[in-house]
Amino acid sequence: MSKSYIWSALFALAIIGWFGSGYILPATSNNVDAASQTVEKQAAEAAKLKPFLVGVREFKAIERSNIFPVRGTTEASSKVEVRARTAGILEQQGFETGDSVKAGELLCRLDSGAREAQMARAKAQLASAQRDYDATAQLAKGNYAAKAKVSSDKARLELAQAELAQIEMDMSWTSIMAPIGGVVTDEPAEVGMFLQVGGLCAKLHVMDPINIEAQLPERLLPNVSEGMKAAAKLITGETVSGTIKSIAMTSDRETRTFKVKLEVPNPGVKLREGVTAELYIELPRTSAHKLPASALTLSDDGQLGTRIIVDSNKVKFVPLTILTQEANGAWVAGLPATATVIVEGQDFVVDGQTVEIAQSAQEAG
Repeated sequence: MSKSYIWSALFALAIIGWFGSGYILPATSNNVDAASQTVEKQAAEAAKLKPFLVGVREFKAIERSNIFPVRGTTEASSKVEVRARTAGILEQQGFETGDSVKAGELLCRLDSGAREAQMARAKAQLASAQRDYDATAQLAKGNYAAKAKVSSDKARLELAQAELAQIEMDMSWTSIMAPIGGVVTDEPAEVGMFLQVGGLCAKLHVMDPINIEAQLPERLLPNVSEGMKAAAKLITGETVSGTIKSIAMTSDRETRTFKVKLEVPNPGVKLREGVTAELYIELPRTSAHKLPASALTLSDDGQLGTRIIVDSNKVKFVPLTILTQEANGAWVAGLPATATVIVEGQDFVVDGQTVEIAQSAQEAG
Protein backbone atom coordinates (compact mmCIF):
# COMPACT_ATOMS: atom_id res chain seq x y z
CA MET A 1 0.00 0.00 0.00
CA SER A 2 1.31 3.40 -0.92
CA LYS A 3 2.14 6.05 1.69
CA SER A 4 -0.48 8.48 0.33
CA TYR A 5 -3.29 6.06 1.05
CA ILE A 6 -1.94 5.42 4.54
CA TRP A 7 -1.83 9.15 5.37
CA SER A 8 -5.33 9.71 3.97
CA ALA A 9 -6.73 6.92 6.14
CA LEU A 10 -5.05 8.26 9.26
CA PHE A 11 -6.32 11.79 8.61
CA ALA A 12 -9.90 10.53 8.10
CA LEU A 13 -9.79 8.55 11.35
CA ALA A 14 -8.54 11.60 13.25
CA ILE A 15 -11.45 13.76 11.98
CA ILE A 16 -14.01 11.08 12.81
CA GLY A 17 -12.60 10.74 16.31
CA TRP A 18 -12.68 14.52 16.87
CA PHE A 19 -16.39 14.84 15.91
CA GLY A 20 -17.23 11.69 17.81
CA SER A 21 -15.77 13.04 21.03
CA GLY A 22 -18.40 15.85 21.19
CA TYR A 23 -15.87 18.28 22.54
CA ILE A 24 -16.51 21.03 20.00
CA LEU A 25 -20.34 21.18 20.18
CA PRO A 26 -20.95 22.69 23.66
CA ALA A 27 -18.36 25.38 23.10
CA THR A 28 -19.88 26.38 19.74
CA SER A 29 -23.45 26.63 21.12
CA ASN A 30 -22.40 28.89 23.99
CA ASN A 31 -20.47 31.15 21.68
CA VAL A 32 -23.51 31.55 19.37
CA ASP A 33 -25.86 32.40 22.28
CA ALA A 34 -23.45 34.94 23.72
CA ALA A 35 -22.96 36.59 20.34
CA SER A 36 -26.74 36.74 19.74
CA GLN A 37 -27.34 38.37 23.14
CA THR A 38 -24.60 40.88 22.51
CA VAL A 39 -26.11 41.84 19.14
CA GLU A 40 -29.58 42.25 20.64
CA LYS A 41 -28.25 44.37 23.50
CA GLN A 42 -26.34 46.60 21.14
CA ALA A 43 -29.44 46.99 18.93
CA ALA A 44 -31.58 47.93 21.94
CA GLU A 45 -29.04 50.49 23.11
CA ALA A 46 -28.82 51.90 19.61
CA ALA A 47 -32.62 52.16 19.46
CA LYS A 48 -32.62 54.06 22.76
CA LEU A 49 -30.05 56.46 21.53
CA LYS A 50 -31.78 57.14 18.19
CA PRO A 51 -34.51 59.90 18.44
CA PHE A 52 -38.11 58.99 17.46
CA LEU A 53 -39.08 60.29 14.01
CA VAL A 54 -42.12 62.60 13.83
CA GLY A 55 -43.78 64.48 10.99
CA VAL A 56 -44.32 68.22 11.44
CA ARG A 57 -45.90 71.19 9.69
CA GLU A 58 -45.52 74.88 10.34
CA PHE A 59 -48.71 76.82 11.03
CA LYS A 60 -49.08 80.60 11.25
CA ALA A 61 -51.82 82.52 13.05
CA ILE A 62 -54.48 84.27 10.95
CA GLU A 63 -56.60 87.23 12.05
CA ARG A 64 -60.21 86.20 11.56
CA SER A 65 -63.79 86.81 12.62
CA ASN A 66 -65.03 84.22 15.05
CA ILE A 67 -68.62 83.10 14.44
CA PHE A 68 -70.24 81.03 17.17
CA PRO A 69 -73.38 79.01 16.22
CA VAL A 70 -76.18 78.63 18.77
CA ARG A 71 -79.00 76.16 18.12
CA GLY A 72 -82.57 77.51 18.35
CA THR A 73 -86.03 77.50 16.75
CA THR A 74 -88.32 79.96 15.03
CA GLU A 75 -91.12 81.34 17.21
CA ALA A 76 -93.98 83.77 16.72
CA SER A 77 -93.06 87.25 17.91
CA SER A 78 -96.38 87.50 19.78
CA LYS A 79 -99.11 85.07 20.81
CA VAL A 80 -102.63 86.16 21.74
CA GLU A 81 -105.57 84.14 23.05
CA VAL A 82 -108.80 85.79 21.93
CA ARG A 83 -111.56 85.13 24.48
CA ALA A 84 -115.25 85.94 24.78
CA ARG A 85 -116.23 88.94 26.95
CA THR A 86 -119.86 87.84 27.11
CA ALA A 87 -121.67 84.49 27.07
CA GLY A 88 -123.56 83.07 24.13
CA ILE A 89 -123.87 80.36 21.49
CA LEU A 90 -121.30 80.55 18.70
CA GLU A 91 -123.18 81.02 15.43
CA GLN A 92 -120.36 82.04 13.06
CA GLN A 93 -116.59 81.58 12.65
CA GLY A 94 -114.74 84.09 10.52
CA PHE A 95 -111.56 82.06 9.81
CA GLU A 96 -110.02 78.62 9.96
CA THR A 97 -106.70 77.38 11.37
CA GLY A 98 -103.79 78.64 9.28
CA ASP A 99 -105.63 81.67 7.90
CA SER A 100 -104.06 85.12 8.17
CA VAL A 101 -106.24 87.84 9.64
CA LYS A 102 -105.94 91.58 9.99
CA ALA A 103 -106.66 93.58 13.11
CA GLY A 104 -110.41 94.29 13.40
CA GLU A 105 -111.60 91.33 11.32
CA LEU A 106 -114.29 89.00 12.68
CA LEU A 107 -113.16 85.81 14.39
CA CYS A 108 -116.33 84.60 16.18
CA ARG A 109 -119.94 85.82 16.35
CA LEU A 110 -122.26 84.88 19.22
CA ASP A 111 -126.04 84.86 18.98
CA SER A 112 -127.68 88.03 20.26
CA GLY A 113 -130.26 86.01 22.25
CA ALA A 114 -132.47 88.20 24.46
CA ARG A 115 -130.16 91.19 24.10
CA GLU A 116 -132.27 92.81 21.36
CA ALA A 117 -135.38 92.71 23.55
CA GLN A 118 -133.39 94.06 26.47
CA MET A 119 -132.09 96.85 24.29
CA ALA A 120 -135.61 97.80 23.13
CA ARG A 121 -136.78 97.91 26.72
CA ALA A 122 -133.78 100.01 27.78
CA LYS A 123 -134.43 102.47 24.96
CA ALA A 124 -138.09 102.82 25.99
CA GLN A 125 -137.13 103.37 29.62
CA LEU A 126 -134.61 105.97 28.56
CA ALA A 127 -137.18 107.81 26.43
CA SER A 128 -139.68 107.82 29.32
CA ALA A 129 -137.07 109.05 31.79
CA GLN A 130 -136.03 111.75 29.36
CA ARG A 131 -139.63 113.03 28.96
CA ASP A 132 -140.19 113.07 32.72
CA TYR A 133 -136.99 114.90 33.37
CA ASP A 134 -137.63 117.50 30.65
CA ALA A 135 -141.15 118.19 32.00
CA THR A 136 -139.98 118.44 35.59
CA ALA A 137 -137.13 120.75 34.64
CA GLN A 138 -139.53 123.03 32.74
CA LEU A 139 -141.89 123.21 35.69
CA ALA A 140 -139.01 123.92 38.04
CA LYS A 141 -138.19 127.06 36.07
CA GLY A 142 -141.58 128.51 37.08
CA ASN A 143 -141.28 127.21 40.60
CA TYR A 144 -144.06 124.67 39.96
CA ALA A 145 -141.84 121.67 40.77
CA ALA A 146 -139.67 120.98 43.74
CA LYS A 147 -135.95 120.68 43.31
CA ALA A 148 -136.10 117.23 44.87
CA LYS A 149 -138.36 116.07 42.04
CA VAL A 150 -135.94 117.44 39.47
CA SER A 151 -133.06 115.59 41.11
CA SER A 152 -135.04 112.34 41.28
CA ASP A 153 -136.05 112.48 37.60
CA LYS A 154 -132.49 113.31 36.59
CA ALA A 155 -131.17 110.29 38.52
CA ARG A 156 -133.71 108.01 36.81
CA LEU A 157 -132.64 109.41 33.44
CA GLU A 158 -128.95 108.74 34.12
CA LEU A 159 -129.73 105.20 35.25
CA ALA A 160 -131.65 104.52 32.04
CA GLN A 161 -128.75 105.87 30.01
CA ALA A 162 -126.30 103.61 31.84
CA GLU A 163 -128.46 100.51 31.39
CA LEU A 164 -128.76 101.17 27.66
CA ALA A 165 -125.02 101.72 27.33
CA GLN A 166 -124.35 98.43 29.15
CA ILE A 167 -126.69 96.49 26.88
CA GLU A 168 -125.18 98.10 23.76
CA MET A 169 -121.69 97.16 24.92
CA ASP A 170 -122.77 93.61 25.68
CA MET A 171 -124.32 93.42 22.22
CA SER A 172 -121.07 94.61 20.62
CA TRP A 173 -119.18 91.88 22.45
CA THR A 174 -121.11 89.19 20.57
CA SER A 175 -118.85 90.01 17.60
CA ILE A 176 -115.34 88.94 18.62
CA MET A 177 -112.76 90.78 16.50
CA ALA A 178 -109.04 90.14 16.00
CA PRO A 179 -107.17 92.54 18.28
CA ILE A 180 -104.01 92.23 16.15
CA GLY A 181 -103.03 90.93 12.74
CA GLY A 182 -101.71 87.39 12.76
CA VAL A 183 -102.21 83.75 11.86
CA VAL A 184 -105.00 81.66 13.37
CA THR A 185 -103.18 78.73 14.98
CA ASP A 186 -106.00 77.26 17.05
CA GLU A 187 -109.79 77.47 16.85
CA PRO A 188 -111.16 75.39 19.74
CA ALA A 189 -114.61 76.98 19.48
CA GLU A 190 -117.00 75.37 16.99
CA VAL A 191 -120.32 76.62 15.67
CA GLY A 192 -123.10 75.66 18.06
CA MET A 193 -120.90 75.65 21.18
CA PHE A 194 -121.88 77.77 24.16
CA LEU A 195 -119.08 80.09 25.18
CA GLN A 196 -118.89 81.26 28.75
CA VAL A 197 -117.38 84.59 29.64
CA GLY A 198 -113.64 84.06 29.08
CA GLY A 199 -114.20 81.13 26.72
CA LEU A 200 -111.52 80.74 24.04
CA CYS A 201 -112.52 81.81 20.53
CA ALA A 202 -109.15 81.44 18.77
CA LYS A 203 -105.39 81.81 19.14
CA LEU A 204 -103.43 84.27 17.03
CA HIS A 205 -99.68 84.17 16.40
CA VAL A 206 -97.91 87.22 15.01
CA MET A 207 -95.54 85.87 12.34
CA ASP A 208 -94.21 89.12 10.89
CA PRO A 209 -91.73 89.75 12.32
CA ILE A 210 -90.78 86.27 13.50
CA ASN A 211 -88.32 85.47 16.30
CA ILE A 212 -85.49 82.97 16.41
CA GLU A 213 -85.10 81.93 20.04
CA ALA A 214 -81.90 80.26 21.25
CA GLN A 215 -80.11 79.46 24.50
CA LEU A 216 -76.92 81.51 24.78
CA PRO A 217 -73.98 80.08 26.81
CA GLU A 218 -73.09 82.38 29.69
CA ARG A 219 -69.50 82.84 28.46
CA LEU A 220 -70.85 84.56 25.33
CA LEU A 221 -72.92 87.16 27.22
CA PRO A 222 -70.24 89.89 27.05
CA ASN A 223 -70.28 89.65 23.24
CA VAL A 224 -74.05 90.03 22.75
CA SER A 225 -76.25 93.06 23.36
CA GLU A 226 -79.77 94.11 22.50
CA GLY A 227 -79.98 95.93 19.18
CA MET A 228 -76.94 94.26 17.59
CA LYS A 229 -77.23 92.67 14.16
CA ALA A 230 -77.02 88.89 13.76
CA ALA A 231 -77.78 86.19 11.21
CA ALA A 232 -79.27 82.72 11.31
CA LYS A 233 -79.64 79.72 9.04
CA LEU A 234 -82.77 77.57 9.07
CA ILE A 235 -82.64 73.82 8.62
CA THR A 236 -84.93 74.33 5.60
CA GLY A 237 -82.12 76.23 3.86
CA GLU A 238 -83.06 79.88 4.31
CA THR A 239 -80.47 82.34 5.61
CA VAL A 240 -81.95 85.34 7.40
CA SER A 241 -80.70 88.36 9.32
CA GLY A 242 -82.21 90.56 11.98
CA THR A 243 -81.70 92.34 15.29
CA ILE A 244 -81.22 90.96 18.78
CA LYS A 245 -84.54 91.84 20.43
CA SER A 246 -83.99 90.66 23.98
CA ILE A 247 -81.66 88.73 26.29
CA ALA A 248 -83.06 87.03 29.39
CA MET A 249 -82.02 88.49 32.73
CA THR A 250 -81.96 85.07 34.41
CA SER A 251 -80.42 81.81 33.24
CA ASP A 252 -81.76 78.32 32.93
CA ARG A 253 -80.64 76.78 36.22
CA GLU A 254 -79.77 73.42 34.66
CA THR A 255 -77.95 74.49 31.49
CA ARG A 256 -76.61 77.89 32.66
CA THR A 257 -77.78 79.45 29.41
CA PHE A 258 -79.75 82.61 28.68
CA LYS A 259 -82.65 82.87 26.23
CA VAL A 260 -81.91 85.29 23.39
CA LYS A 261 -84.39 86.42 20.71
CA LEU A 262 -83.41 87.45 17.19
CA GLU A 263 -86.19 89.42 15.48
CA VAL A 264 -86.35 88.73 11.73
CA PRO A 265 -88.64 90.37 9.12
CA ASN A 266 -91.05 87.84 7.62
CA PRO A 267 -93.04 89.56 4.86
CA GLY A 268 -95.67 87.30 3.35
CA VAL A 269 -95.25 84.92 6.31
CA LYS A 270 -92.90 82.68 4.33
CA LEU A 271 -90.99 81.50 7.40
CA ARG A 272 -92.83 78.99 9.57
CA GLU A 273 -92.89 78.59 13.32
CA GLY A 274 -91.07 75.75 15.07
CA VAL A 275 -88.28 75.30 12.50
CA THR A 276 -84.80 74.41 13.77
CA ALA A 277 -82.27 77.19 13.19
CA GLU A 278 -78.71 78.15 14.03
CA LEU A 279 -78.16 81.67 15.32
CA TYR A 280 -74.67 82.95 14.49
CA ILE A 281 -73.08 85.17 17.11
CA GLU A 282 -70.12 87.19 15.81
CA LEU A 283 -67.38 87.47 18.42
CA PRO A 284 -64.44 89.91 18.40
CA ARG A 285 -61.72 89.23 15.81
CA THR A 286 -59.00 86.96 17.14
CA SER A 287 -55.77 85.34 15.99
CA ALA A 288 -56.27 81.66 15.36
CA HIS A 289 -54.65 78.65 13.71
CA LYS A 290 -56.44 76.17 11.51
CA LEU A 291 -55.20 72.67 12.33
CA PRO A 292 -56.05 69.32 10.71
CA ALA A 293 -57.78 66.77 12.89
CA SER A 294 -54.58 64.67 12.93
CA ALA A 295 -52.82 67.40 14.92
CA LEU A 296 -55.26 67.27 17.85
CA THR A 297 -54.64 64.91 20.74
CA LEU A 298 -55.27 64.51 24.46
CA SER A 299 -52.87 64.95 27.35
CA ASP A 300 -52.53 62.32 30.08
CA ASP A 301 -55.16 64.16 32.14
CA GLY A 302 -57.61 64.32 29.23
CA GLN A 303 -57.01 67.92 28.15
CA LEU A 304 -57.48 68.68 24.44
CA GLY A 305 -54.48 70.18 22.69
CA THR A 306 -51.59 69.51 20.35
CA ARG A 307 -47.86 68.78 20.56
CA ILE A 308 -45.39 71.21 19.05
CA ILE A 309 -41.62 71.38 18.60
CA VAL A 310 -39.64 73.81 20.76
CA ASP A 311 -35.87 74.36 21.10
CA SER A 312 -35.30 72.79 17.69
CA ASN A 313 -36.19 69.17 18.60
CA LYS A 314 -38.03 69.06 21.94
CA VAL A 315 -41.69 68.02 22.34
CA LYS A 316 -44.15 70.28 24.20
CA PHE A 317 -47.89 69.75 24.78
CA VAL A 318 -50.02 72.92 24.34
CA PRO A 319 -53.67 73.08 25.53
CA LEU A 320 -56.05 74.50 22.93
CA THR A 321 -59.47 76.14 22.76
CA ILE A 322 -61.54 75.15 19.73
CA LEU A 323 -63.21 78.23 18.24
CA THR A 324 -65.06 76.66 15.31
CA GLN A 325 -64.97 73.32 13.52
CA GLU A 326 -65.05 72.76 9.78
CA ALA A 327 -65.09 69.69 7.58
CA ASN A 328 -61.33 69.79 6.95
CA GLY A 329 -60.07 71.00 10.31
CA ALA A 330 -60.64 73.20 13.32
CA TRP A 331 -59.84 76.82 14.17
CA VAL A 332 -58.07 76.89 17.52
CA ALA A 333 -56.57 79.40 19.95
CA GLY A 334 -53.64 78.91 22.30
CA LEU A 335 -50.64 78.48 20.00
CA PRO A 336 -47.77 80.95 19.46
CA ALA A 337 -48.00 83.08 16.30
CA THR A 338 -45.86 80.59 14.39
CA ALA A 339 -45.88 76.99 15.58
CA THR A 340 -44.22 73.80 14.38
CA VAL A 341 -46.94 71.26 15.05
CA ILE A 342 -46.47 67.49 15.14
CA VAL A 343 -49.03 65.98 12.78
CA GLU A 344 -47.60 62.45 12.54
CA GLY A 345 -46.47 60.40 15.54
CA GLN A 346 -47.71 62.85 18.20
CA ASP A 347 -49.34 60.03 20.19
CA PHE A 348 -46.00 58.22 20.63
CA VAL A 349 -43.99 61.04 22.22
CA VAL A 350 -44.13 62.91 25.54
CA ASP A 351 -43.24 66.35 26.89
CA GLY A 352 -39.51 67.08 26.88
CA GLN A 353 -38.63 64.17 24.59
CA THR A 354 -35.97 64.76 21.95
CA VAL A 355 -37.22 63.73 18.51
CA GLU A 356 -36.07 63.58 14.91
CA ILE A 357 -38.05 65.92 12.68
CA ALA A 358 -39.28 65.30 9.17
CA GLN A 359 -41.46 67.64 7.13
CA SER A 360 -44.90 66.03 6.78
CA ALA A 361 -46.61 65.68 3.43
CA GLN A 362 -50.02 66.16 5.03
CA GLU A 363 -52.04 69.17 3.96
CA ALA A 364 -52.85 71.85 6.49
CA GLY A 365 -56.48 71.86 5.42
